[in-house]
Amino acid sequence: MSSTKSASEAKATLTEKERVFAKTLATRISDSILPGEFSLEGKQLEDATAFVIETARERKEGQPSISVRSATDGRRFMRIAIINKDMPFLVDSIGAVMAAHGLSIDVLVHPIIPVRRKDEKLEDVPEGDGTGEKKESWVYLETERIDAKERRALEAELRASIIDVRAAVSDWPQMHDMMDADADRLSDAEGAALLRWLSGGMLTQLGHITRNRDGKETDKLGICRRSTPDVLAENAYAKAFAWFDGENGAPGRAPLIIKANRLSKVHRRVPLDLFVVPVLEKGRVEAISIHAGIWTSAALVASPDSVPVLRQQLKAIMEEPRLAVRPVGQED
Repeated sequence: MSSTKSASEAKATLTEKERVFAKTLATRISDSILPGEFSLEGKQLEDATAFVIETARERKEGQPSISVRSATDGRRFMRIAIINKDMPFLVDSIGAVMAAHGLSIDVLVHPIIPVRRKDEKLEDVPEGDGTGEKKESWVYLETERIDAKERRALEAELRASIIDVRAAVSDWPQMHDMMDADADRLSDAEGAALLRWLSGGMLTQLGHITRNRDGKETDKLGICRRSTPDVLAENAYAKAFAWFDGENGAPGRAPLIIKANRLSKVHRRVPLDLFVVPVLEKGRVEAISIHAGIWTSAALVASPDSVPVLRQQLKAIMEEPRLAVRPVGQED
């Protein structure tokens, strides 16, 4: 919700019970700030907690609650509050959206709060560790001020990103199992090893879709059932089928690896990597199974001779006599 309500107006709308919640939140925010980081204290902290409590007042199941508001307190700036079920990738994804809009983050706090809700409304913010309670991420940011149109666009992108995060996180077990199942179907042992290597923690799996020859799509998971159902263009699907059909009885190797022209909204704002596997029926490719994700940091620093398929190709290059490749340090 984009608005221009003042901090004093936000505090004035809090009920007595919400004022108690705000004090609990203030303590949690103060405790979450590490030594040497910016500090929120006094009126600045009171205004921030009132804004966050107002945003947390009601949250629909399966959806984030988001507020974006201009503010003036000796300076012109913008407040952002995001309330969501606690899950991985939230802060990274929020930061990626902010960077895409050219906005630097001046203040960021991310306390994880135990909550009780009734009919989607905030009922209690228990003190202590909240053992057994539902946990929500209450993210508060301050950044430079932008106009109303840009605020609405920023809020829409934040919402789309967080909904993608929710879809990817909730569907991750199924996507993991589907990649392992595709590995089991491959006759190429090295290609199968690559898929297992990826599903073992080297790929942040974000989406999956199965595309039949007739254009029918099934098994939509993660971002493919949300913001990115079209991970490939129509002509790219045709080329993928042609790759596996091959020429003169020689099909292309699986998995087919493609750098998509669609950007991830989850974790890092980078082009998606696609891993495409043929689905055979009676020896004919009837569909393709497409796994979408982004490389993990562990994959990006992995030694080439430890990466399936790549290690095989590297070995072939080293053994090619025409290239006369010598180990490093070998004298003529």
